[in-house]
Amino acid sequence: MTEILLIRTGQTEQDSLNWLIYSPQEQEIIASGELLNASHLSELSEKTQSREVIVLLPCDQVQLKTVILPTKWNRKLEQALPYMLEEDIACDVDELFIAVGESTMVGEQHAVRIAMADREWFEQWLALFNEHHLAVYTIIPDALLLPFADNDIVTAIELNNQWLFKQGQWHISAVETSWLNGYLSAMGNPEIKHFSPANHFPESVNLQAQTSDYDLPLALFAKQLGQVKFNLRQGTYQLKKKSTLWWGYWQSAAIIAGVALASTIAIKALELHQLNTKVDIAKAQVVDRYQNAFPGTKVRPQLIKSQINGALKKVQGASDAGFLDLTAQLVDVFSQVSEFTPETLRYDKRRNELRIRARAKDFQTFGKVKSILEKQGLTVEQGSLNNDGDFVVGEIKLRGAV
Repeated sequence: MTEILLIRTGQTEQDSLNWLIYSPQEQEIIASGELLNASHLSELSEKTQSREVIVLLPCDQVQLKTVILPTKWNRKLEQALPYMLEEDIACDVDELFIAVGESTMVGEQHAVRIAMADREWFEQWLALFNEHHLAVYTIIPDALLLPFADNDIVTAIELNNQWLFKQGQWHISAVETSWLNGYLSAMGNPEIKHFSPANHFPESVNLQAQTSDYDLPLALFAKQLGQVKFNLRQGTYQLKKKSTLWWGYWQSAAIIAGVALASTIAIKALELHQLNTKVDIAKAQVVDRYQNAFPGTKVRPQLIKSQINGALKKVQGASDAGFLDLTAQLVDVFSQVSEFTPETLRYDKRRNELRIRARAKDFQTFGKVKSILEKQGLTVEQGSLNNDGDFVVGEIKLRGAV
């Protein structure tokens, strides 16, 4: 599973940024730190190698809202959504970027969850990521990654002197520490599960300290990524599919592998051509020797073995049958061993023995011929071998049944 580089921005480019590298597979923090401001984003460029970059925006800059619909969510309603919001917002709807979440039900009414952010502010951050060569595919409001709690319980964590809250699945907020009393009182002093030490909360609030889960805020958020499917990077702001990113990482290796494969195929094709050439030469030698043994006959190369067997049957029982039988055993030798050329043949009828004086390219060739003939059931004796310049000359005796 890919490691994650999590970056939490500030409200402005001058604010500090938090970052953390997390391994979902090992469930551990690899590294973490803080940047003075957005101009230092280039310091994270080398940390993005083979890691997925996820950006968290301050939730006080992103408003979540559940919009009641007249009917089930569809494409026409999506086109009409900005006009449905005009009466509920205090600014020009054209100045907002509206991201669509999941459709849901509120009682018996259809609804859709949306997120709204100032379009110019959102585009400025996208431009900064692009300027510093950070390929960001996922953008999420930070507090949305707080753990979900049932029964109207609120979850909370402290980050950069602010408390982030999450109530239900689609209600988040950020509150300065000095405003906690008024904010919690307005919420009706709900029960709170907190993932940071809560030293400034009023006594009227029922607190549930999650001390076993106390961690860096970004580490807690990283662990919740699998629970949140929402992504602000959508519509006209959606980046190309991640497969493009991985192709960039592996493109060089794929090209090298392709060249290697093409080279291997070319080499194998050349070897096959050379083998076919050797087979053709061996076939020609067999045909030539057959015509010398049976002059005046028509040779069909594809049927040469059958023709030899037929010729042997015709002379079966004749005085030369033993000679022909032994010479027939040589047919397979010529097709399997290159550069082995008989110079003289002498046949001893009484002993049914064929002496072959031959020339080969080396000593090993004679050994190979002897091995092939023995596998055919013949008694084979190899005489002395002599090195005659570029060739080896020697004698082989074949003996059949008397």
